[in-house]
This record gives sequence, structure tokens and C-alpha cells, in this order.
Amino acid sequence: MNSLQHLISNTFNRPLALEAGYARVFFSALSQRLGNVVQLTDTDGVVLREQEMEKVASGFSRGRASNRSYQVVNGIAVIPIDGSLVHKYGHVKPYSGMTGYDGIMYRLTEAVSDPEVKALMLDMNTPGGMVAGCFDLADKIAELRKVKPIWSLGYDMHCSAGQMIASACTRRLITQTGIAGSVGVIMAHTNLEKMLNQQGVEITLVTAGDHKSDGNPYQSLPKEVREKWQSEAESTRQMFAGKAAQYMGIDVKKVLATEAQVYEGQAAVDVGFADEVVNGLDAIQLMAESFNKQSSKFDMGAAMTDKNATKPAAAAKPQVAAAPQPAAETEPTQEELNPAPAPQASAPESDPDPATQERERCMGILGLEESKGREALAHQLANNPKISVEDAKAFLSAAPVSAVSQNNAALQTLSAEHGDPLGQDVSSGDVTDEQQNINALAASYTRID
Repeated sequence: MNSLQHLISNTFNRPLALEAGYARVFFSALSQRLGNVVQLTDTDGVVLREQEMEKVASGFSRGRASNRSYQVVNGIAVIPIDGSLVHKYGHVKPYSGMTGYDGIMYRLTEAVSDPEVKALMLDMNTPGGMVAGCFDLADKIAELRKVKPIWSLGYDMHCSAGQMIASACTRRLITQTGIAGSVGVIMAHTNLEKMLNQQGVEITLVTAGDHKSDGNPYQSLPKEVREKWQSEAESTRQMFAGKAAQYMGIDVKKVLATEAQVYEGQAAVDVGFADEVVNGLDAIQLMAESFNKQSSKFDMGAAMTDKNATKPAAAAKPQVAAAPQPAAETEPTQEELNPAPAPQASAPESDPDPATQERERCMGILGLEESKGREALAHQLANNPKISVEDAKAFLSAAPVSAVSQNNAALQTLSAEHGDPLGQDVSSGDVTDEQQNINALAASYTRID
């Protein structure tokens, strides 16, 4: 069975998790390959003739390159999910406008088992696709996110089956123009009866079993078959909404109440289909910084605990001195009521105010000799009020100085995601506008440590 036959057999008379607007494009494009479709009726009842279907199909262009390689930047595996989502596609990477659930699963498994990968980012630009394989993949993502964090980025779309995948992720980012939602299913039936009559062709089906030919394309869809399919579609929607709600931690009634609508940017966040609106070019940086902060808190826990154990004791002394005498005379403890020397008791009055102390701490960290060449880490440490100048000096000394290698890795990822590799425009010696934008925006990655 060739690819077209396989696609047809898995497309017609079966539920598809496709955003309704893209479904019109999908079937219009498919009609061009079939060559025998005379009209298409979409979900709004709009009838498209042959020329109109050709126009819809040819007018659709994908905004980004589809064939991108697997990249790791600052410990984050960037996994692109582009175009229509299909079951058992047989390709690891997005190919020919489609991404296979099997390819996504392969790369997820590889990334999770990679010791150099700390987290995963699913870079999504998909209107959805087949139901078959979608729920199984989402269940696996929900399992894998317990091993390593898995974030999704709607750049610029994760709808229908794409929303199902995003729902299973640890956190969902979306761009200001990103589109999410379409939690529902759609089915299509082709009726060639009138076309065959015009051509003088008669098809005879010999079947065993009353429902063996249900949904065949040579006659109109019987009422009882339509009702059966409607019931199956609703059942699939209920399963879709239930799983998505469970993974996102929201009420399933809220998901069902959307009635398969799509939402853009902040509206997607408001309804619960995304967690944060971001600039797509900053997504990797934001994720890296998030995990840098978490790892810093974890690694520095012992040092901060020691400091926090001494500071409250010093701060408690003035309170004890100012407390009423009866309270001070009842069951004194060494930790709370241990008498302090007079100079220490008066020290808090001569100390600078908290704002001045914090300013001096920040300036002290940023002014360290060890901060040179490690400015990004120095700023992160300065932004954490629990980190002293001494702690910062120790951490900065252990950190690498140069960020050139990280810059190169980020540039490679940006170029792979948004066009040909930088400096390899063989059609001309000029750098494209998109590559110039990449050059300018890639500088933001220098702040990642």
C-alpha cells in the first residue's frame, strides 16, 4: 500500500482530530491528489467546487521549515512537531508536511534517556491530525514528564490532536499569536454517486453483513450510519476532553464547554489551554533560566540553610531584649534567650536599612573579579536575595568563563528551526532577512548559563 492509499484509508470514515479551518485545507489538498472529487462541503455548510478547492489548497503555505534536526541547547532537547499528525508514519523527523506519532515517541524516549538532557521542549506548529495513536502518545508523555520536565511551545499552533499532546506536558507556552484548543473531532464522508452517474459508471457492492459497506463512497450516507458515527465522534470527544482536563488539572466541564473553539494567545491562557504567553524566540532561554534557578536552589540548599539558621538567631535578639520581662524570665532557651554581648545587641540599630544592604549585596556580587566573563550567572545570583557575596564568589569560580560554545549551539538551533543554516545560502551570497533577524535575536541566548 503506497502512502496515498494509506492516508486515504486512515482519513475517510474515521474520526480526525483536526481544527475545522485546517480540515477544509486538508481535504481540499487531498482532493487534488485524488483527482475525482467534484465538491467539498465543510462543517459550516459551505460548498467548494473543484476550482475553489484548488485555490484553498494552493493558498496554504507553511510558515516554517518542516525538516528540522534534533537539537540540544543548554541541556534542553528541542523536538519539533510540525504539520498534520499521523499514525505509524515511519519517519523520525517531520516530513512532507506531516509528523508521525511514532517519530515523536522515538525522539522523546531518546531525549529522556540522554544524560546530557535536563528537560525537553516540544516546539509545536500543528493543527492536529489522526485520533489513532494520539491518546497513546499523550499517555506516554504524561509518564515521561515524571522523569524529566517536558514543556510545549505553541509556535504558532497546537490545536486538536496537537492540544492533546500539549495537555500532557509539564508546562504549556504559547506565543501572542499562537492558537490552541479545538478539543473535538471531525469526520468526513465522500459521496461519488452523482459523479459516477454523470460518467455512466455503476458500482456494485457485494457484501456479507448488513453493515459491511457502511460509509462507502458510492452512495449518500444513510441516516442510521450518520447517527452511529455522530455517537462515536461524541464518545471520542468525551475521551479527548477527559484526558486533556486530567493532564492540565482543570475541570472537564470547562474543557467541554469550549465546544471545540480555538483561542489565541492570552485567551488560550485564560481558558486553561496554555500557561504563559511568551515570545517564541525567548522560549528556550526562559526554560533554561527556569531550570537554572531550580538547580541553583537545590545545589545551594545546604549553604543557604546554614546561613538561614544563624541569621534568624541574630534577628531574634533585639526582639527578646524588647520583650516584657515576665516572658523573658519563663523557661529561657539557649537558642532564643541566650544573652548576647552588648555590642551585638546594639548592632541592628547601626546596620544599614534592608534596601541598602540588598543594594550592597548585589553590587558586591556584580563587582567580583569572578563575575567577568560570567555576567549572566552573576546577575542570576544577584537576583537571589538568599545568596551572599561569599557564596556567589564560590559558584562563579566554579562556572565556565566563555559562553561562545553556547552561542554557537543556540545559533544552530535557531537556524535549523527557522530556515537554512546561517552562512549557507547557496542561491546567493546575501544573508536573508530572516537570517539577519536570527543573528540579532540569537544574542539573547548569551544570558543562558
